Amino acid sequence: MGPTVTFLISIGLCLDWAVRAQMDTLPRPTLWAVPSPVVPKGADVTLRCQGHLGSDRFQLWNDGELRDERNESWQQAEFVLRNVDDQRDARSYSCRSGQGPWWSEPSEALALVVTGALPKPTVSTSHYYTVYPGTRVTIWCQMAQQMASPQDYSFALLEAKSLEPFQRQSPAGTQAVFLLLSVGAKDAGRYSCIYYKKTAPYRGSHPSEILELTVYGLLPRPTFWAQSGLVMAPGANITLWCSRPKLSSLKEVTFSLYKAGTQRPLQQQTSADLWTGFLLPSVRLEDTGSYSCSYMERTVSAKESEPSEALELLVPGSLPRPSLSALPGLVVESGMHVTLQCWQPHQTFLSDVTFILLKVGTPQPLQSQSPGGTSAAFPLLSVRAQDAGNYSCVYYRKMVPYQVSKPSQVLEIWVTDALPKPSLSAWPGPEVVSGTNVTLLCQGPSWRTRFILHKEGSPDTTQDEAQFLLTHVTSKHSGNYSCRYQPGTNSSLWTQPSDHLEITVREPSNTLLITLSCVSSLLLCLFLLVFFCHRSTPLAGDLHGDSLRRFFCCSCHPWSACLPRHPEAPRDEALYTQVAEKTPTEPSVPMAEDPEGVTYAHLNIRTLNKRQADPQEKSTESTVYASVS
Repeated sequence: MGPTVTFLISIGLCLDWAVRAQMDTLPRPTLWAVPSPVVPKGADVTLRCQGHLGSDRFQLWNDGELRDERNESWQQAEFVLRNVDDQRDARSYSCRSGQGPWWSEPSEALALVVTGALPKPTVSTSHYYTVYPGTRVTIWCQMAQQMASPQDYSFALLEAKSLEPFQRQSPAGTQAVFLLLSVGAKDAGRYSCIYYKKTAPYRGSHPSEILELTVYGLLPRPTFWAQSGLVMAPGANITLWCSRPKLSSLKEVTFSLYKAGTQRPLQQQTSADLWTGFLLPSVRLEDTGSYSCSYMERTVSAKESEPSEALELLVPGSLPRPSLSALPGLVVESGMHVTLQCWQPHQTFLSDVTFILLKVGTPQPLQSQSPGGTSAAFPLLSVRAQDAGNYSCVYYRKMVPYQVSKPSQVLEIWVTDALPKPSLSAWPGPEVVSGTNVTLLCQGPSWRTRFILHKEGSPDTTQDEAQFLLTHVTSKHSGNYSCRYQPGTNSSLWTQPSDHLEITVREPSNTLLITLSCVSSLLLCLFLLVFFCHRSTPLAGDLHGDSLRRFFCCSCHPWSACLPRHPEAPRDEALYTQVAEKTPTEPSVPMAEDPEGVTYAHLNIRTLNKRQADPQEKSTESTVYASVS
């Protein structure tokens, strides 16, 4: 778009604003519901508000109160109501569009009917289920008999699958009459009906049984679907299922699979069953496209059905991947809104693309938009725990040759009701000795920002790190601990606390000290024992050194090896020990002149006795004397 054109458009918008300001009003927008203003309880519905060219603000009103407001860069906004309730959401809606400082008048009111609260009605027709073109057909819808005050209810004739209303009636009684004048091919199909409250909340009945209407010369259109989803990675297998209504006139039919842009069927199958599957093995990028199916009688007349609704099969990979972001953030409080924005890459600008929002685990796309620009905004309104999960987006071109981008990076959305609580652990353990350092680790999701540690009876500790260090712990550190983390920038929002972790600090016991002391002494004794037993040179010198050597040596040698040896003594010599009251200073040798005699203790290896020695008697054995003091 050249600068001249842009300037002219800007001048035109300014003039439009000036004119609107003089008129003090903007054109009334249009509000409608997708797929239908009749919604089963618990389902999702999208309310689309179409404003005039240049609208950049939109408001959704509910029973005269503002329910939601958003800024959009295009002339249309979507408001998604999830898991609708027959009390809260079955209300009257309108919308306004804004441009600059001005707002439009509210749109016409849209009554959202939520079914499932009342007993289902009965449905019947004035003709057989198969009629000729041009026939006038009457369909009756009868309210359940037990309902009181029938004048408070309205009736609606619906398309059985989408619940899209064809006609509405507000009779005074319990029955409504719907007329189909001069039916044609467009009137063939499946019908049901409901009744619902005239005033809010618009609580509706369960849909009636299905009434199937067939027009001669044309068979009812089949139903076409894929169980595994329509966005398939290259190389994957997908089965497209085509099912026909149950008609008594049909026994066996031929099902055909078509792809937009081709004249001949891709596949054909003959079957007497009500459905068949078309397998597309190992899909490739060129398999992207719009598919439909039909069936044909195997008779002379060979009547064929209308084509089914088209399915868009997408095989990503032929265009660069987009980027996906979340506003206001990845963590959303329950009941609040979040918008997922899908952007084309900067190096790619395709104005005629369609954006699709995907969720891991959900086979069908969540939302689809064709804004005509470089980005699309997918609103998630009043999020709940089930909205948490992994999201991605793709964009593609709906013209031949079909092109689909690679999926964006997965974006994980958390809802506060579904946030996991953290876990708290201690190192080296929950039971420690006084004076030890203890580290408490608070673990949670990777995007957590701040942490808080709580101890019963003590003030909380808040920090930006997950590790809390307790230094030189004492008995006052004993107790129950828990932690929480902050999931976003909202300083007032914290998760649920972790499970309690009990920390026990014990004082060192006397038994432990005694044990350590005994072990130290034993180690010292063993060291001395090894030292004396393995010395290569015996202790020389006085008798005290020899006794010490024998004391430490006898525990590791035989007893005989511990005895002192004389270099000239025979192996079986007798050992005598002189016992005296005083220790002699000279070698202890008996004197023959001693008149009183000397008392000896005769120690022999074989015998041990005590006798009075004769001074003149000489010993015939070699004798060794040792003085014992």
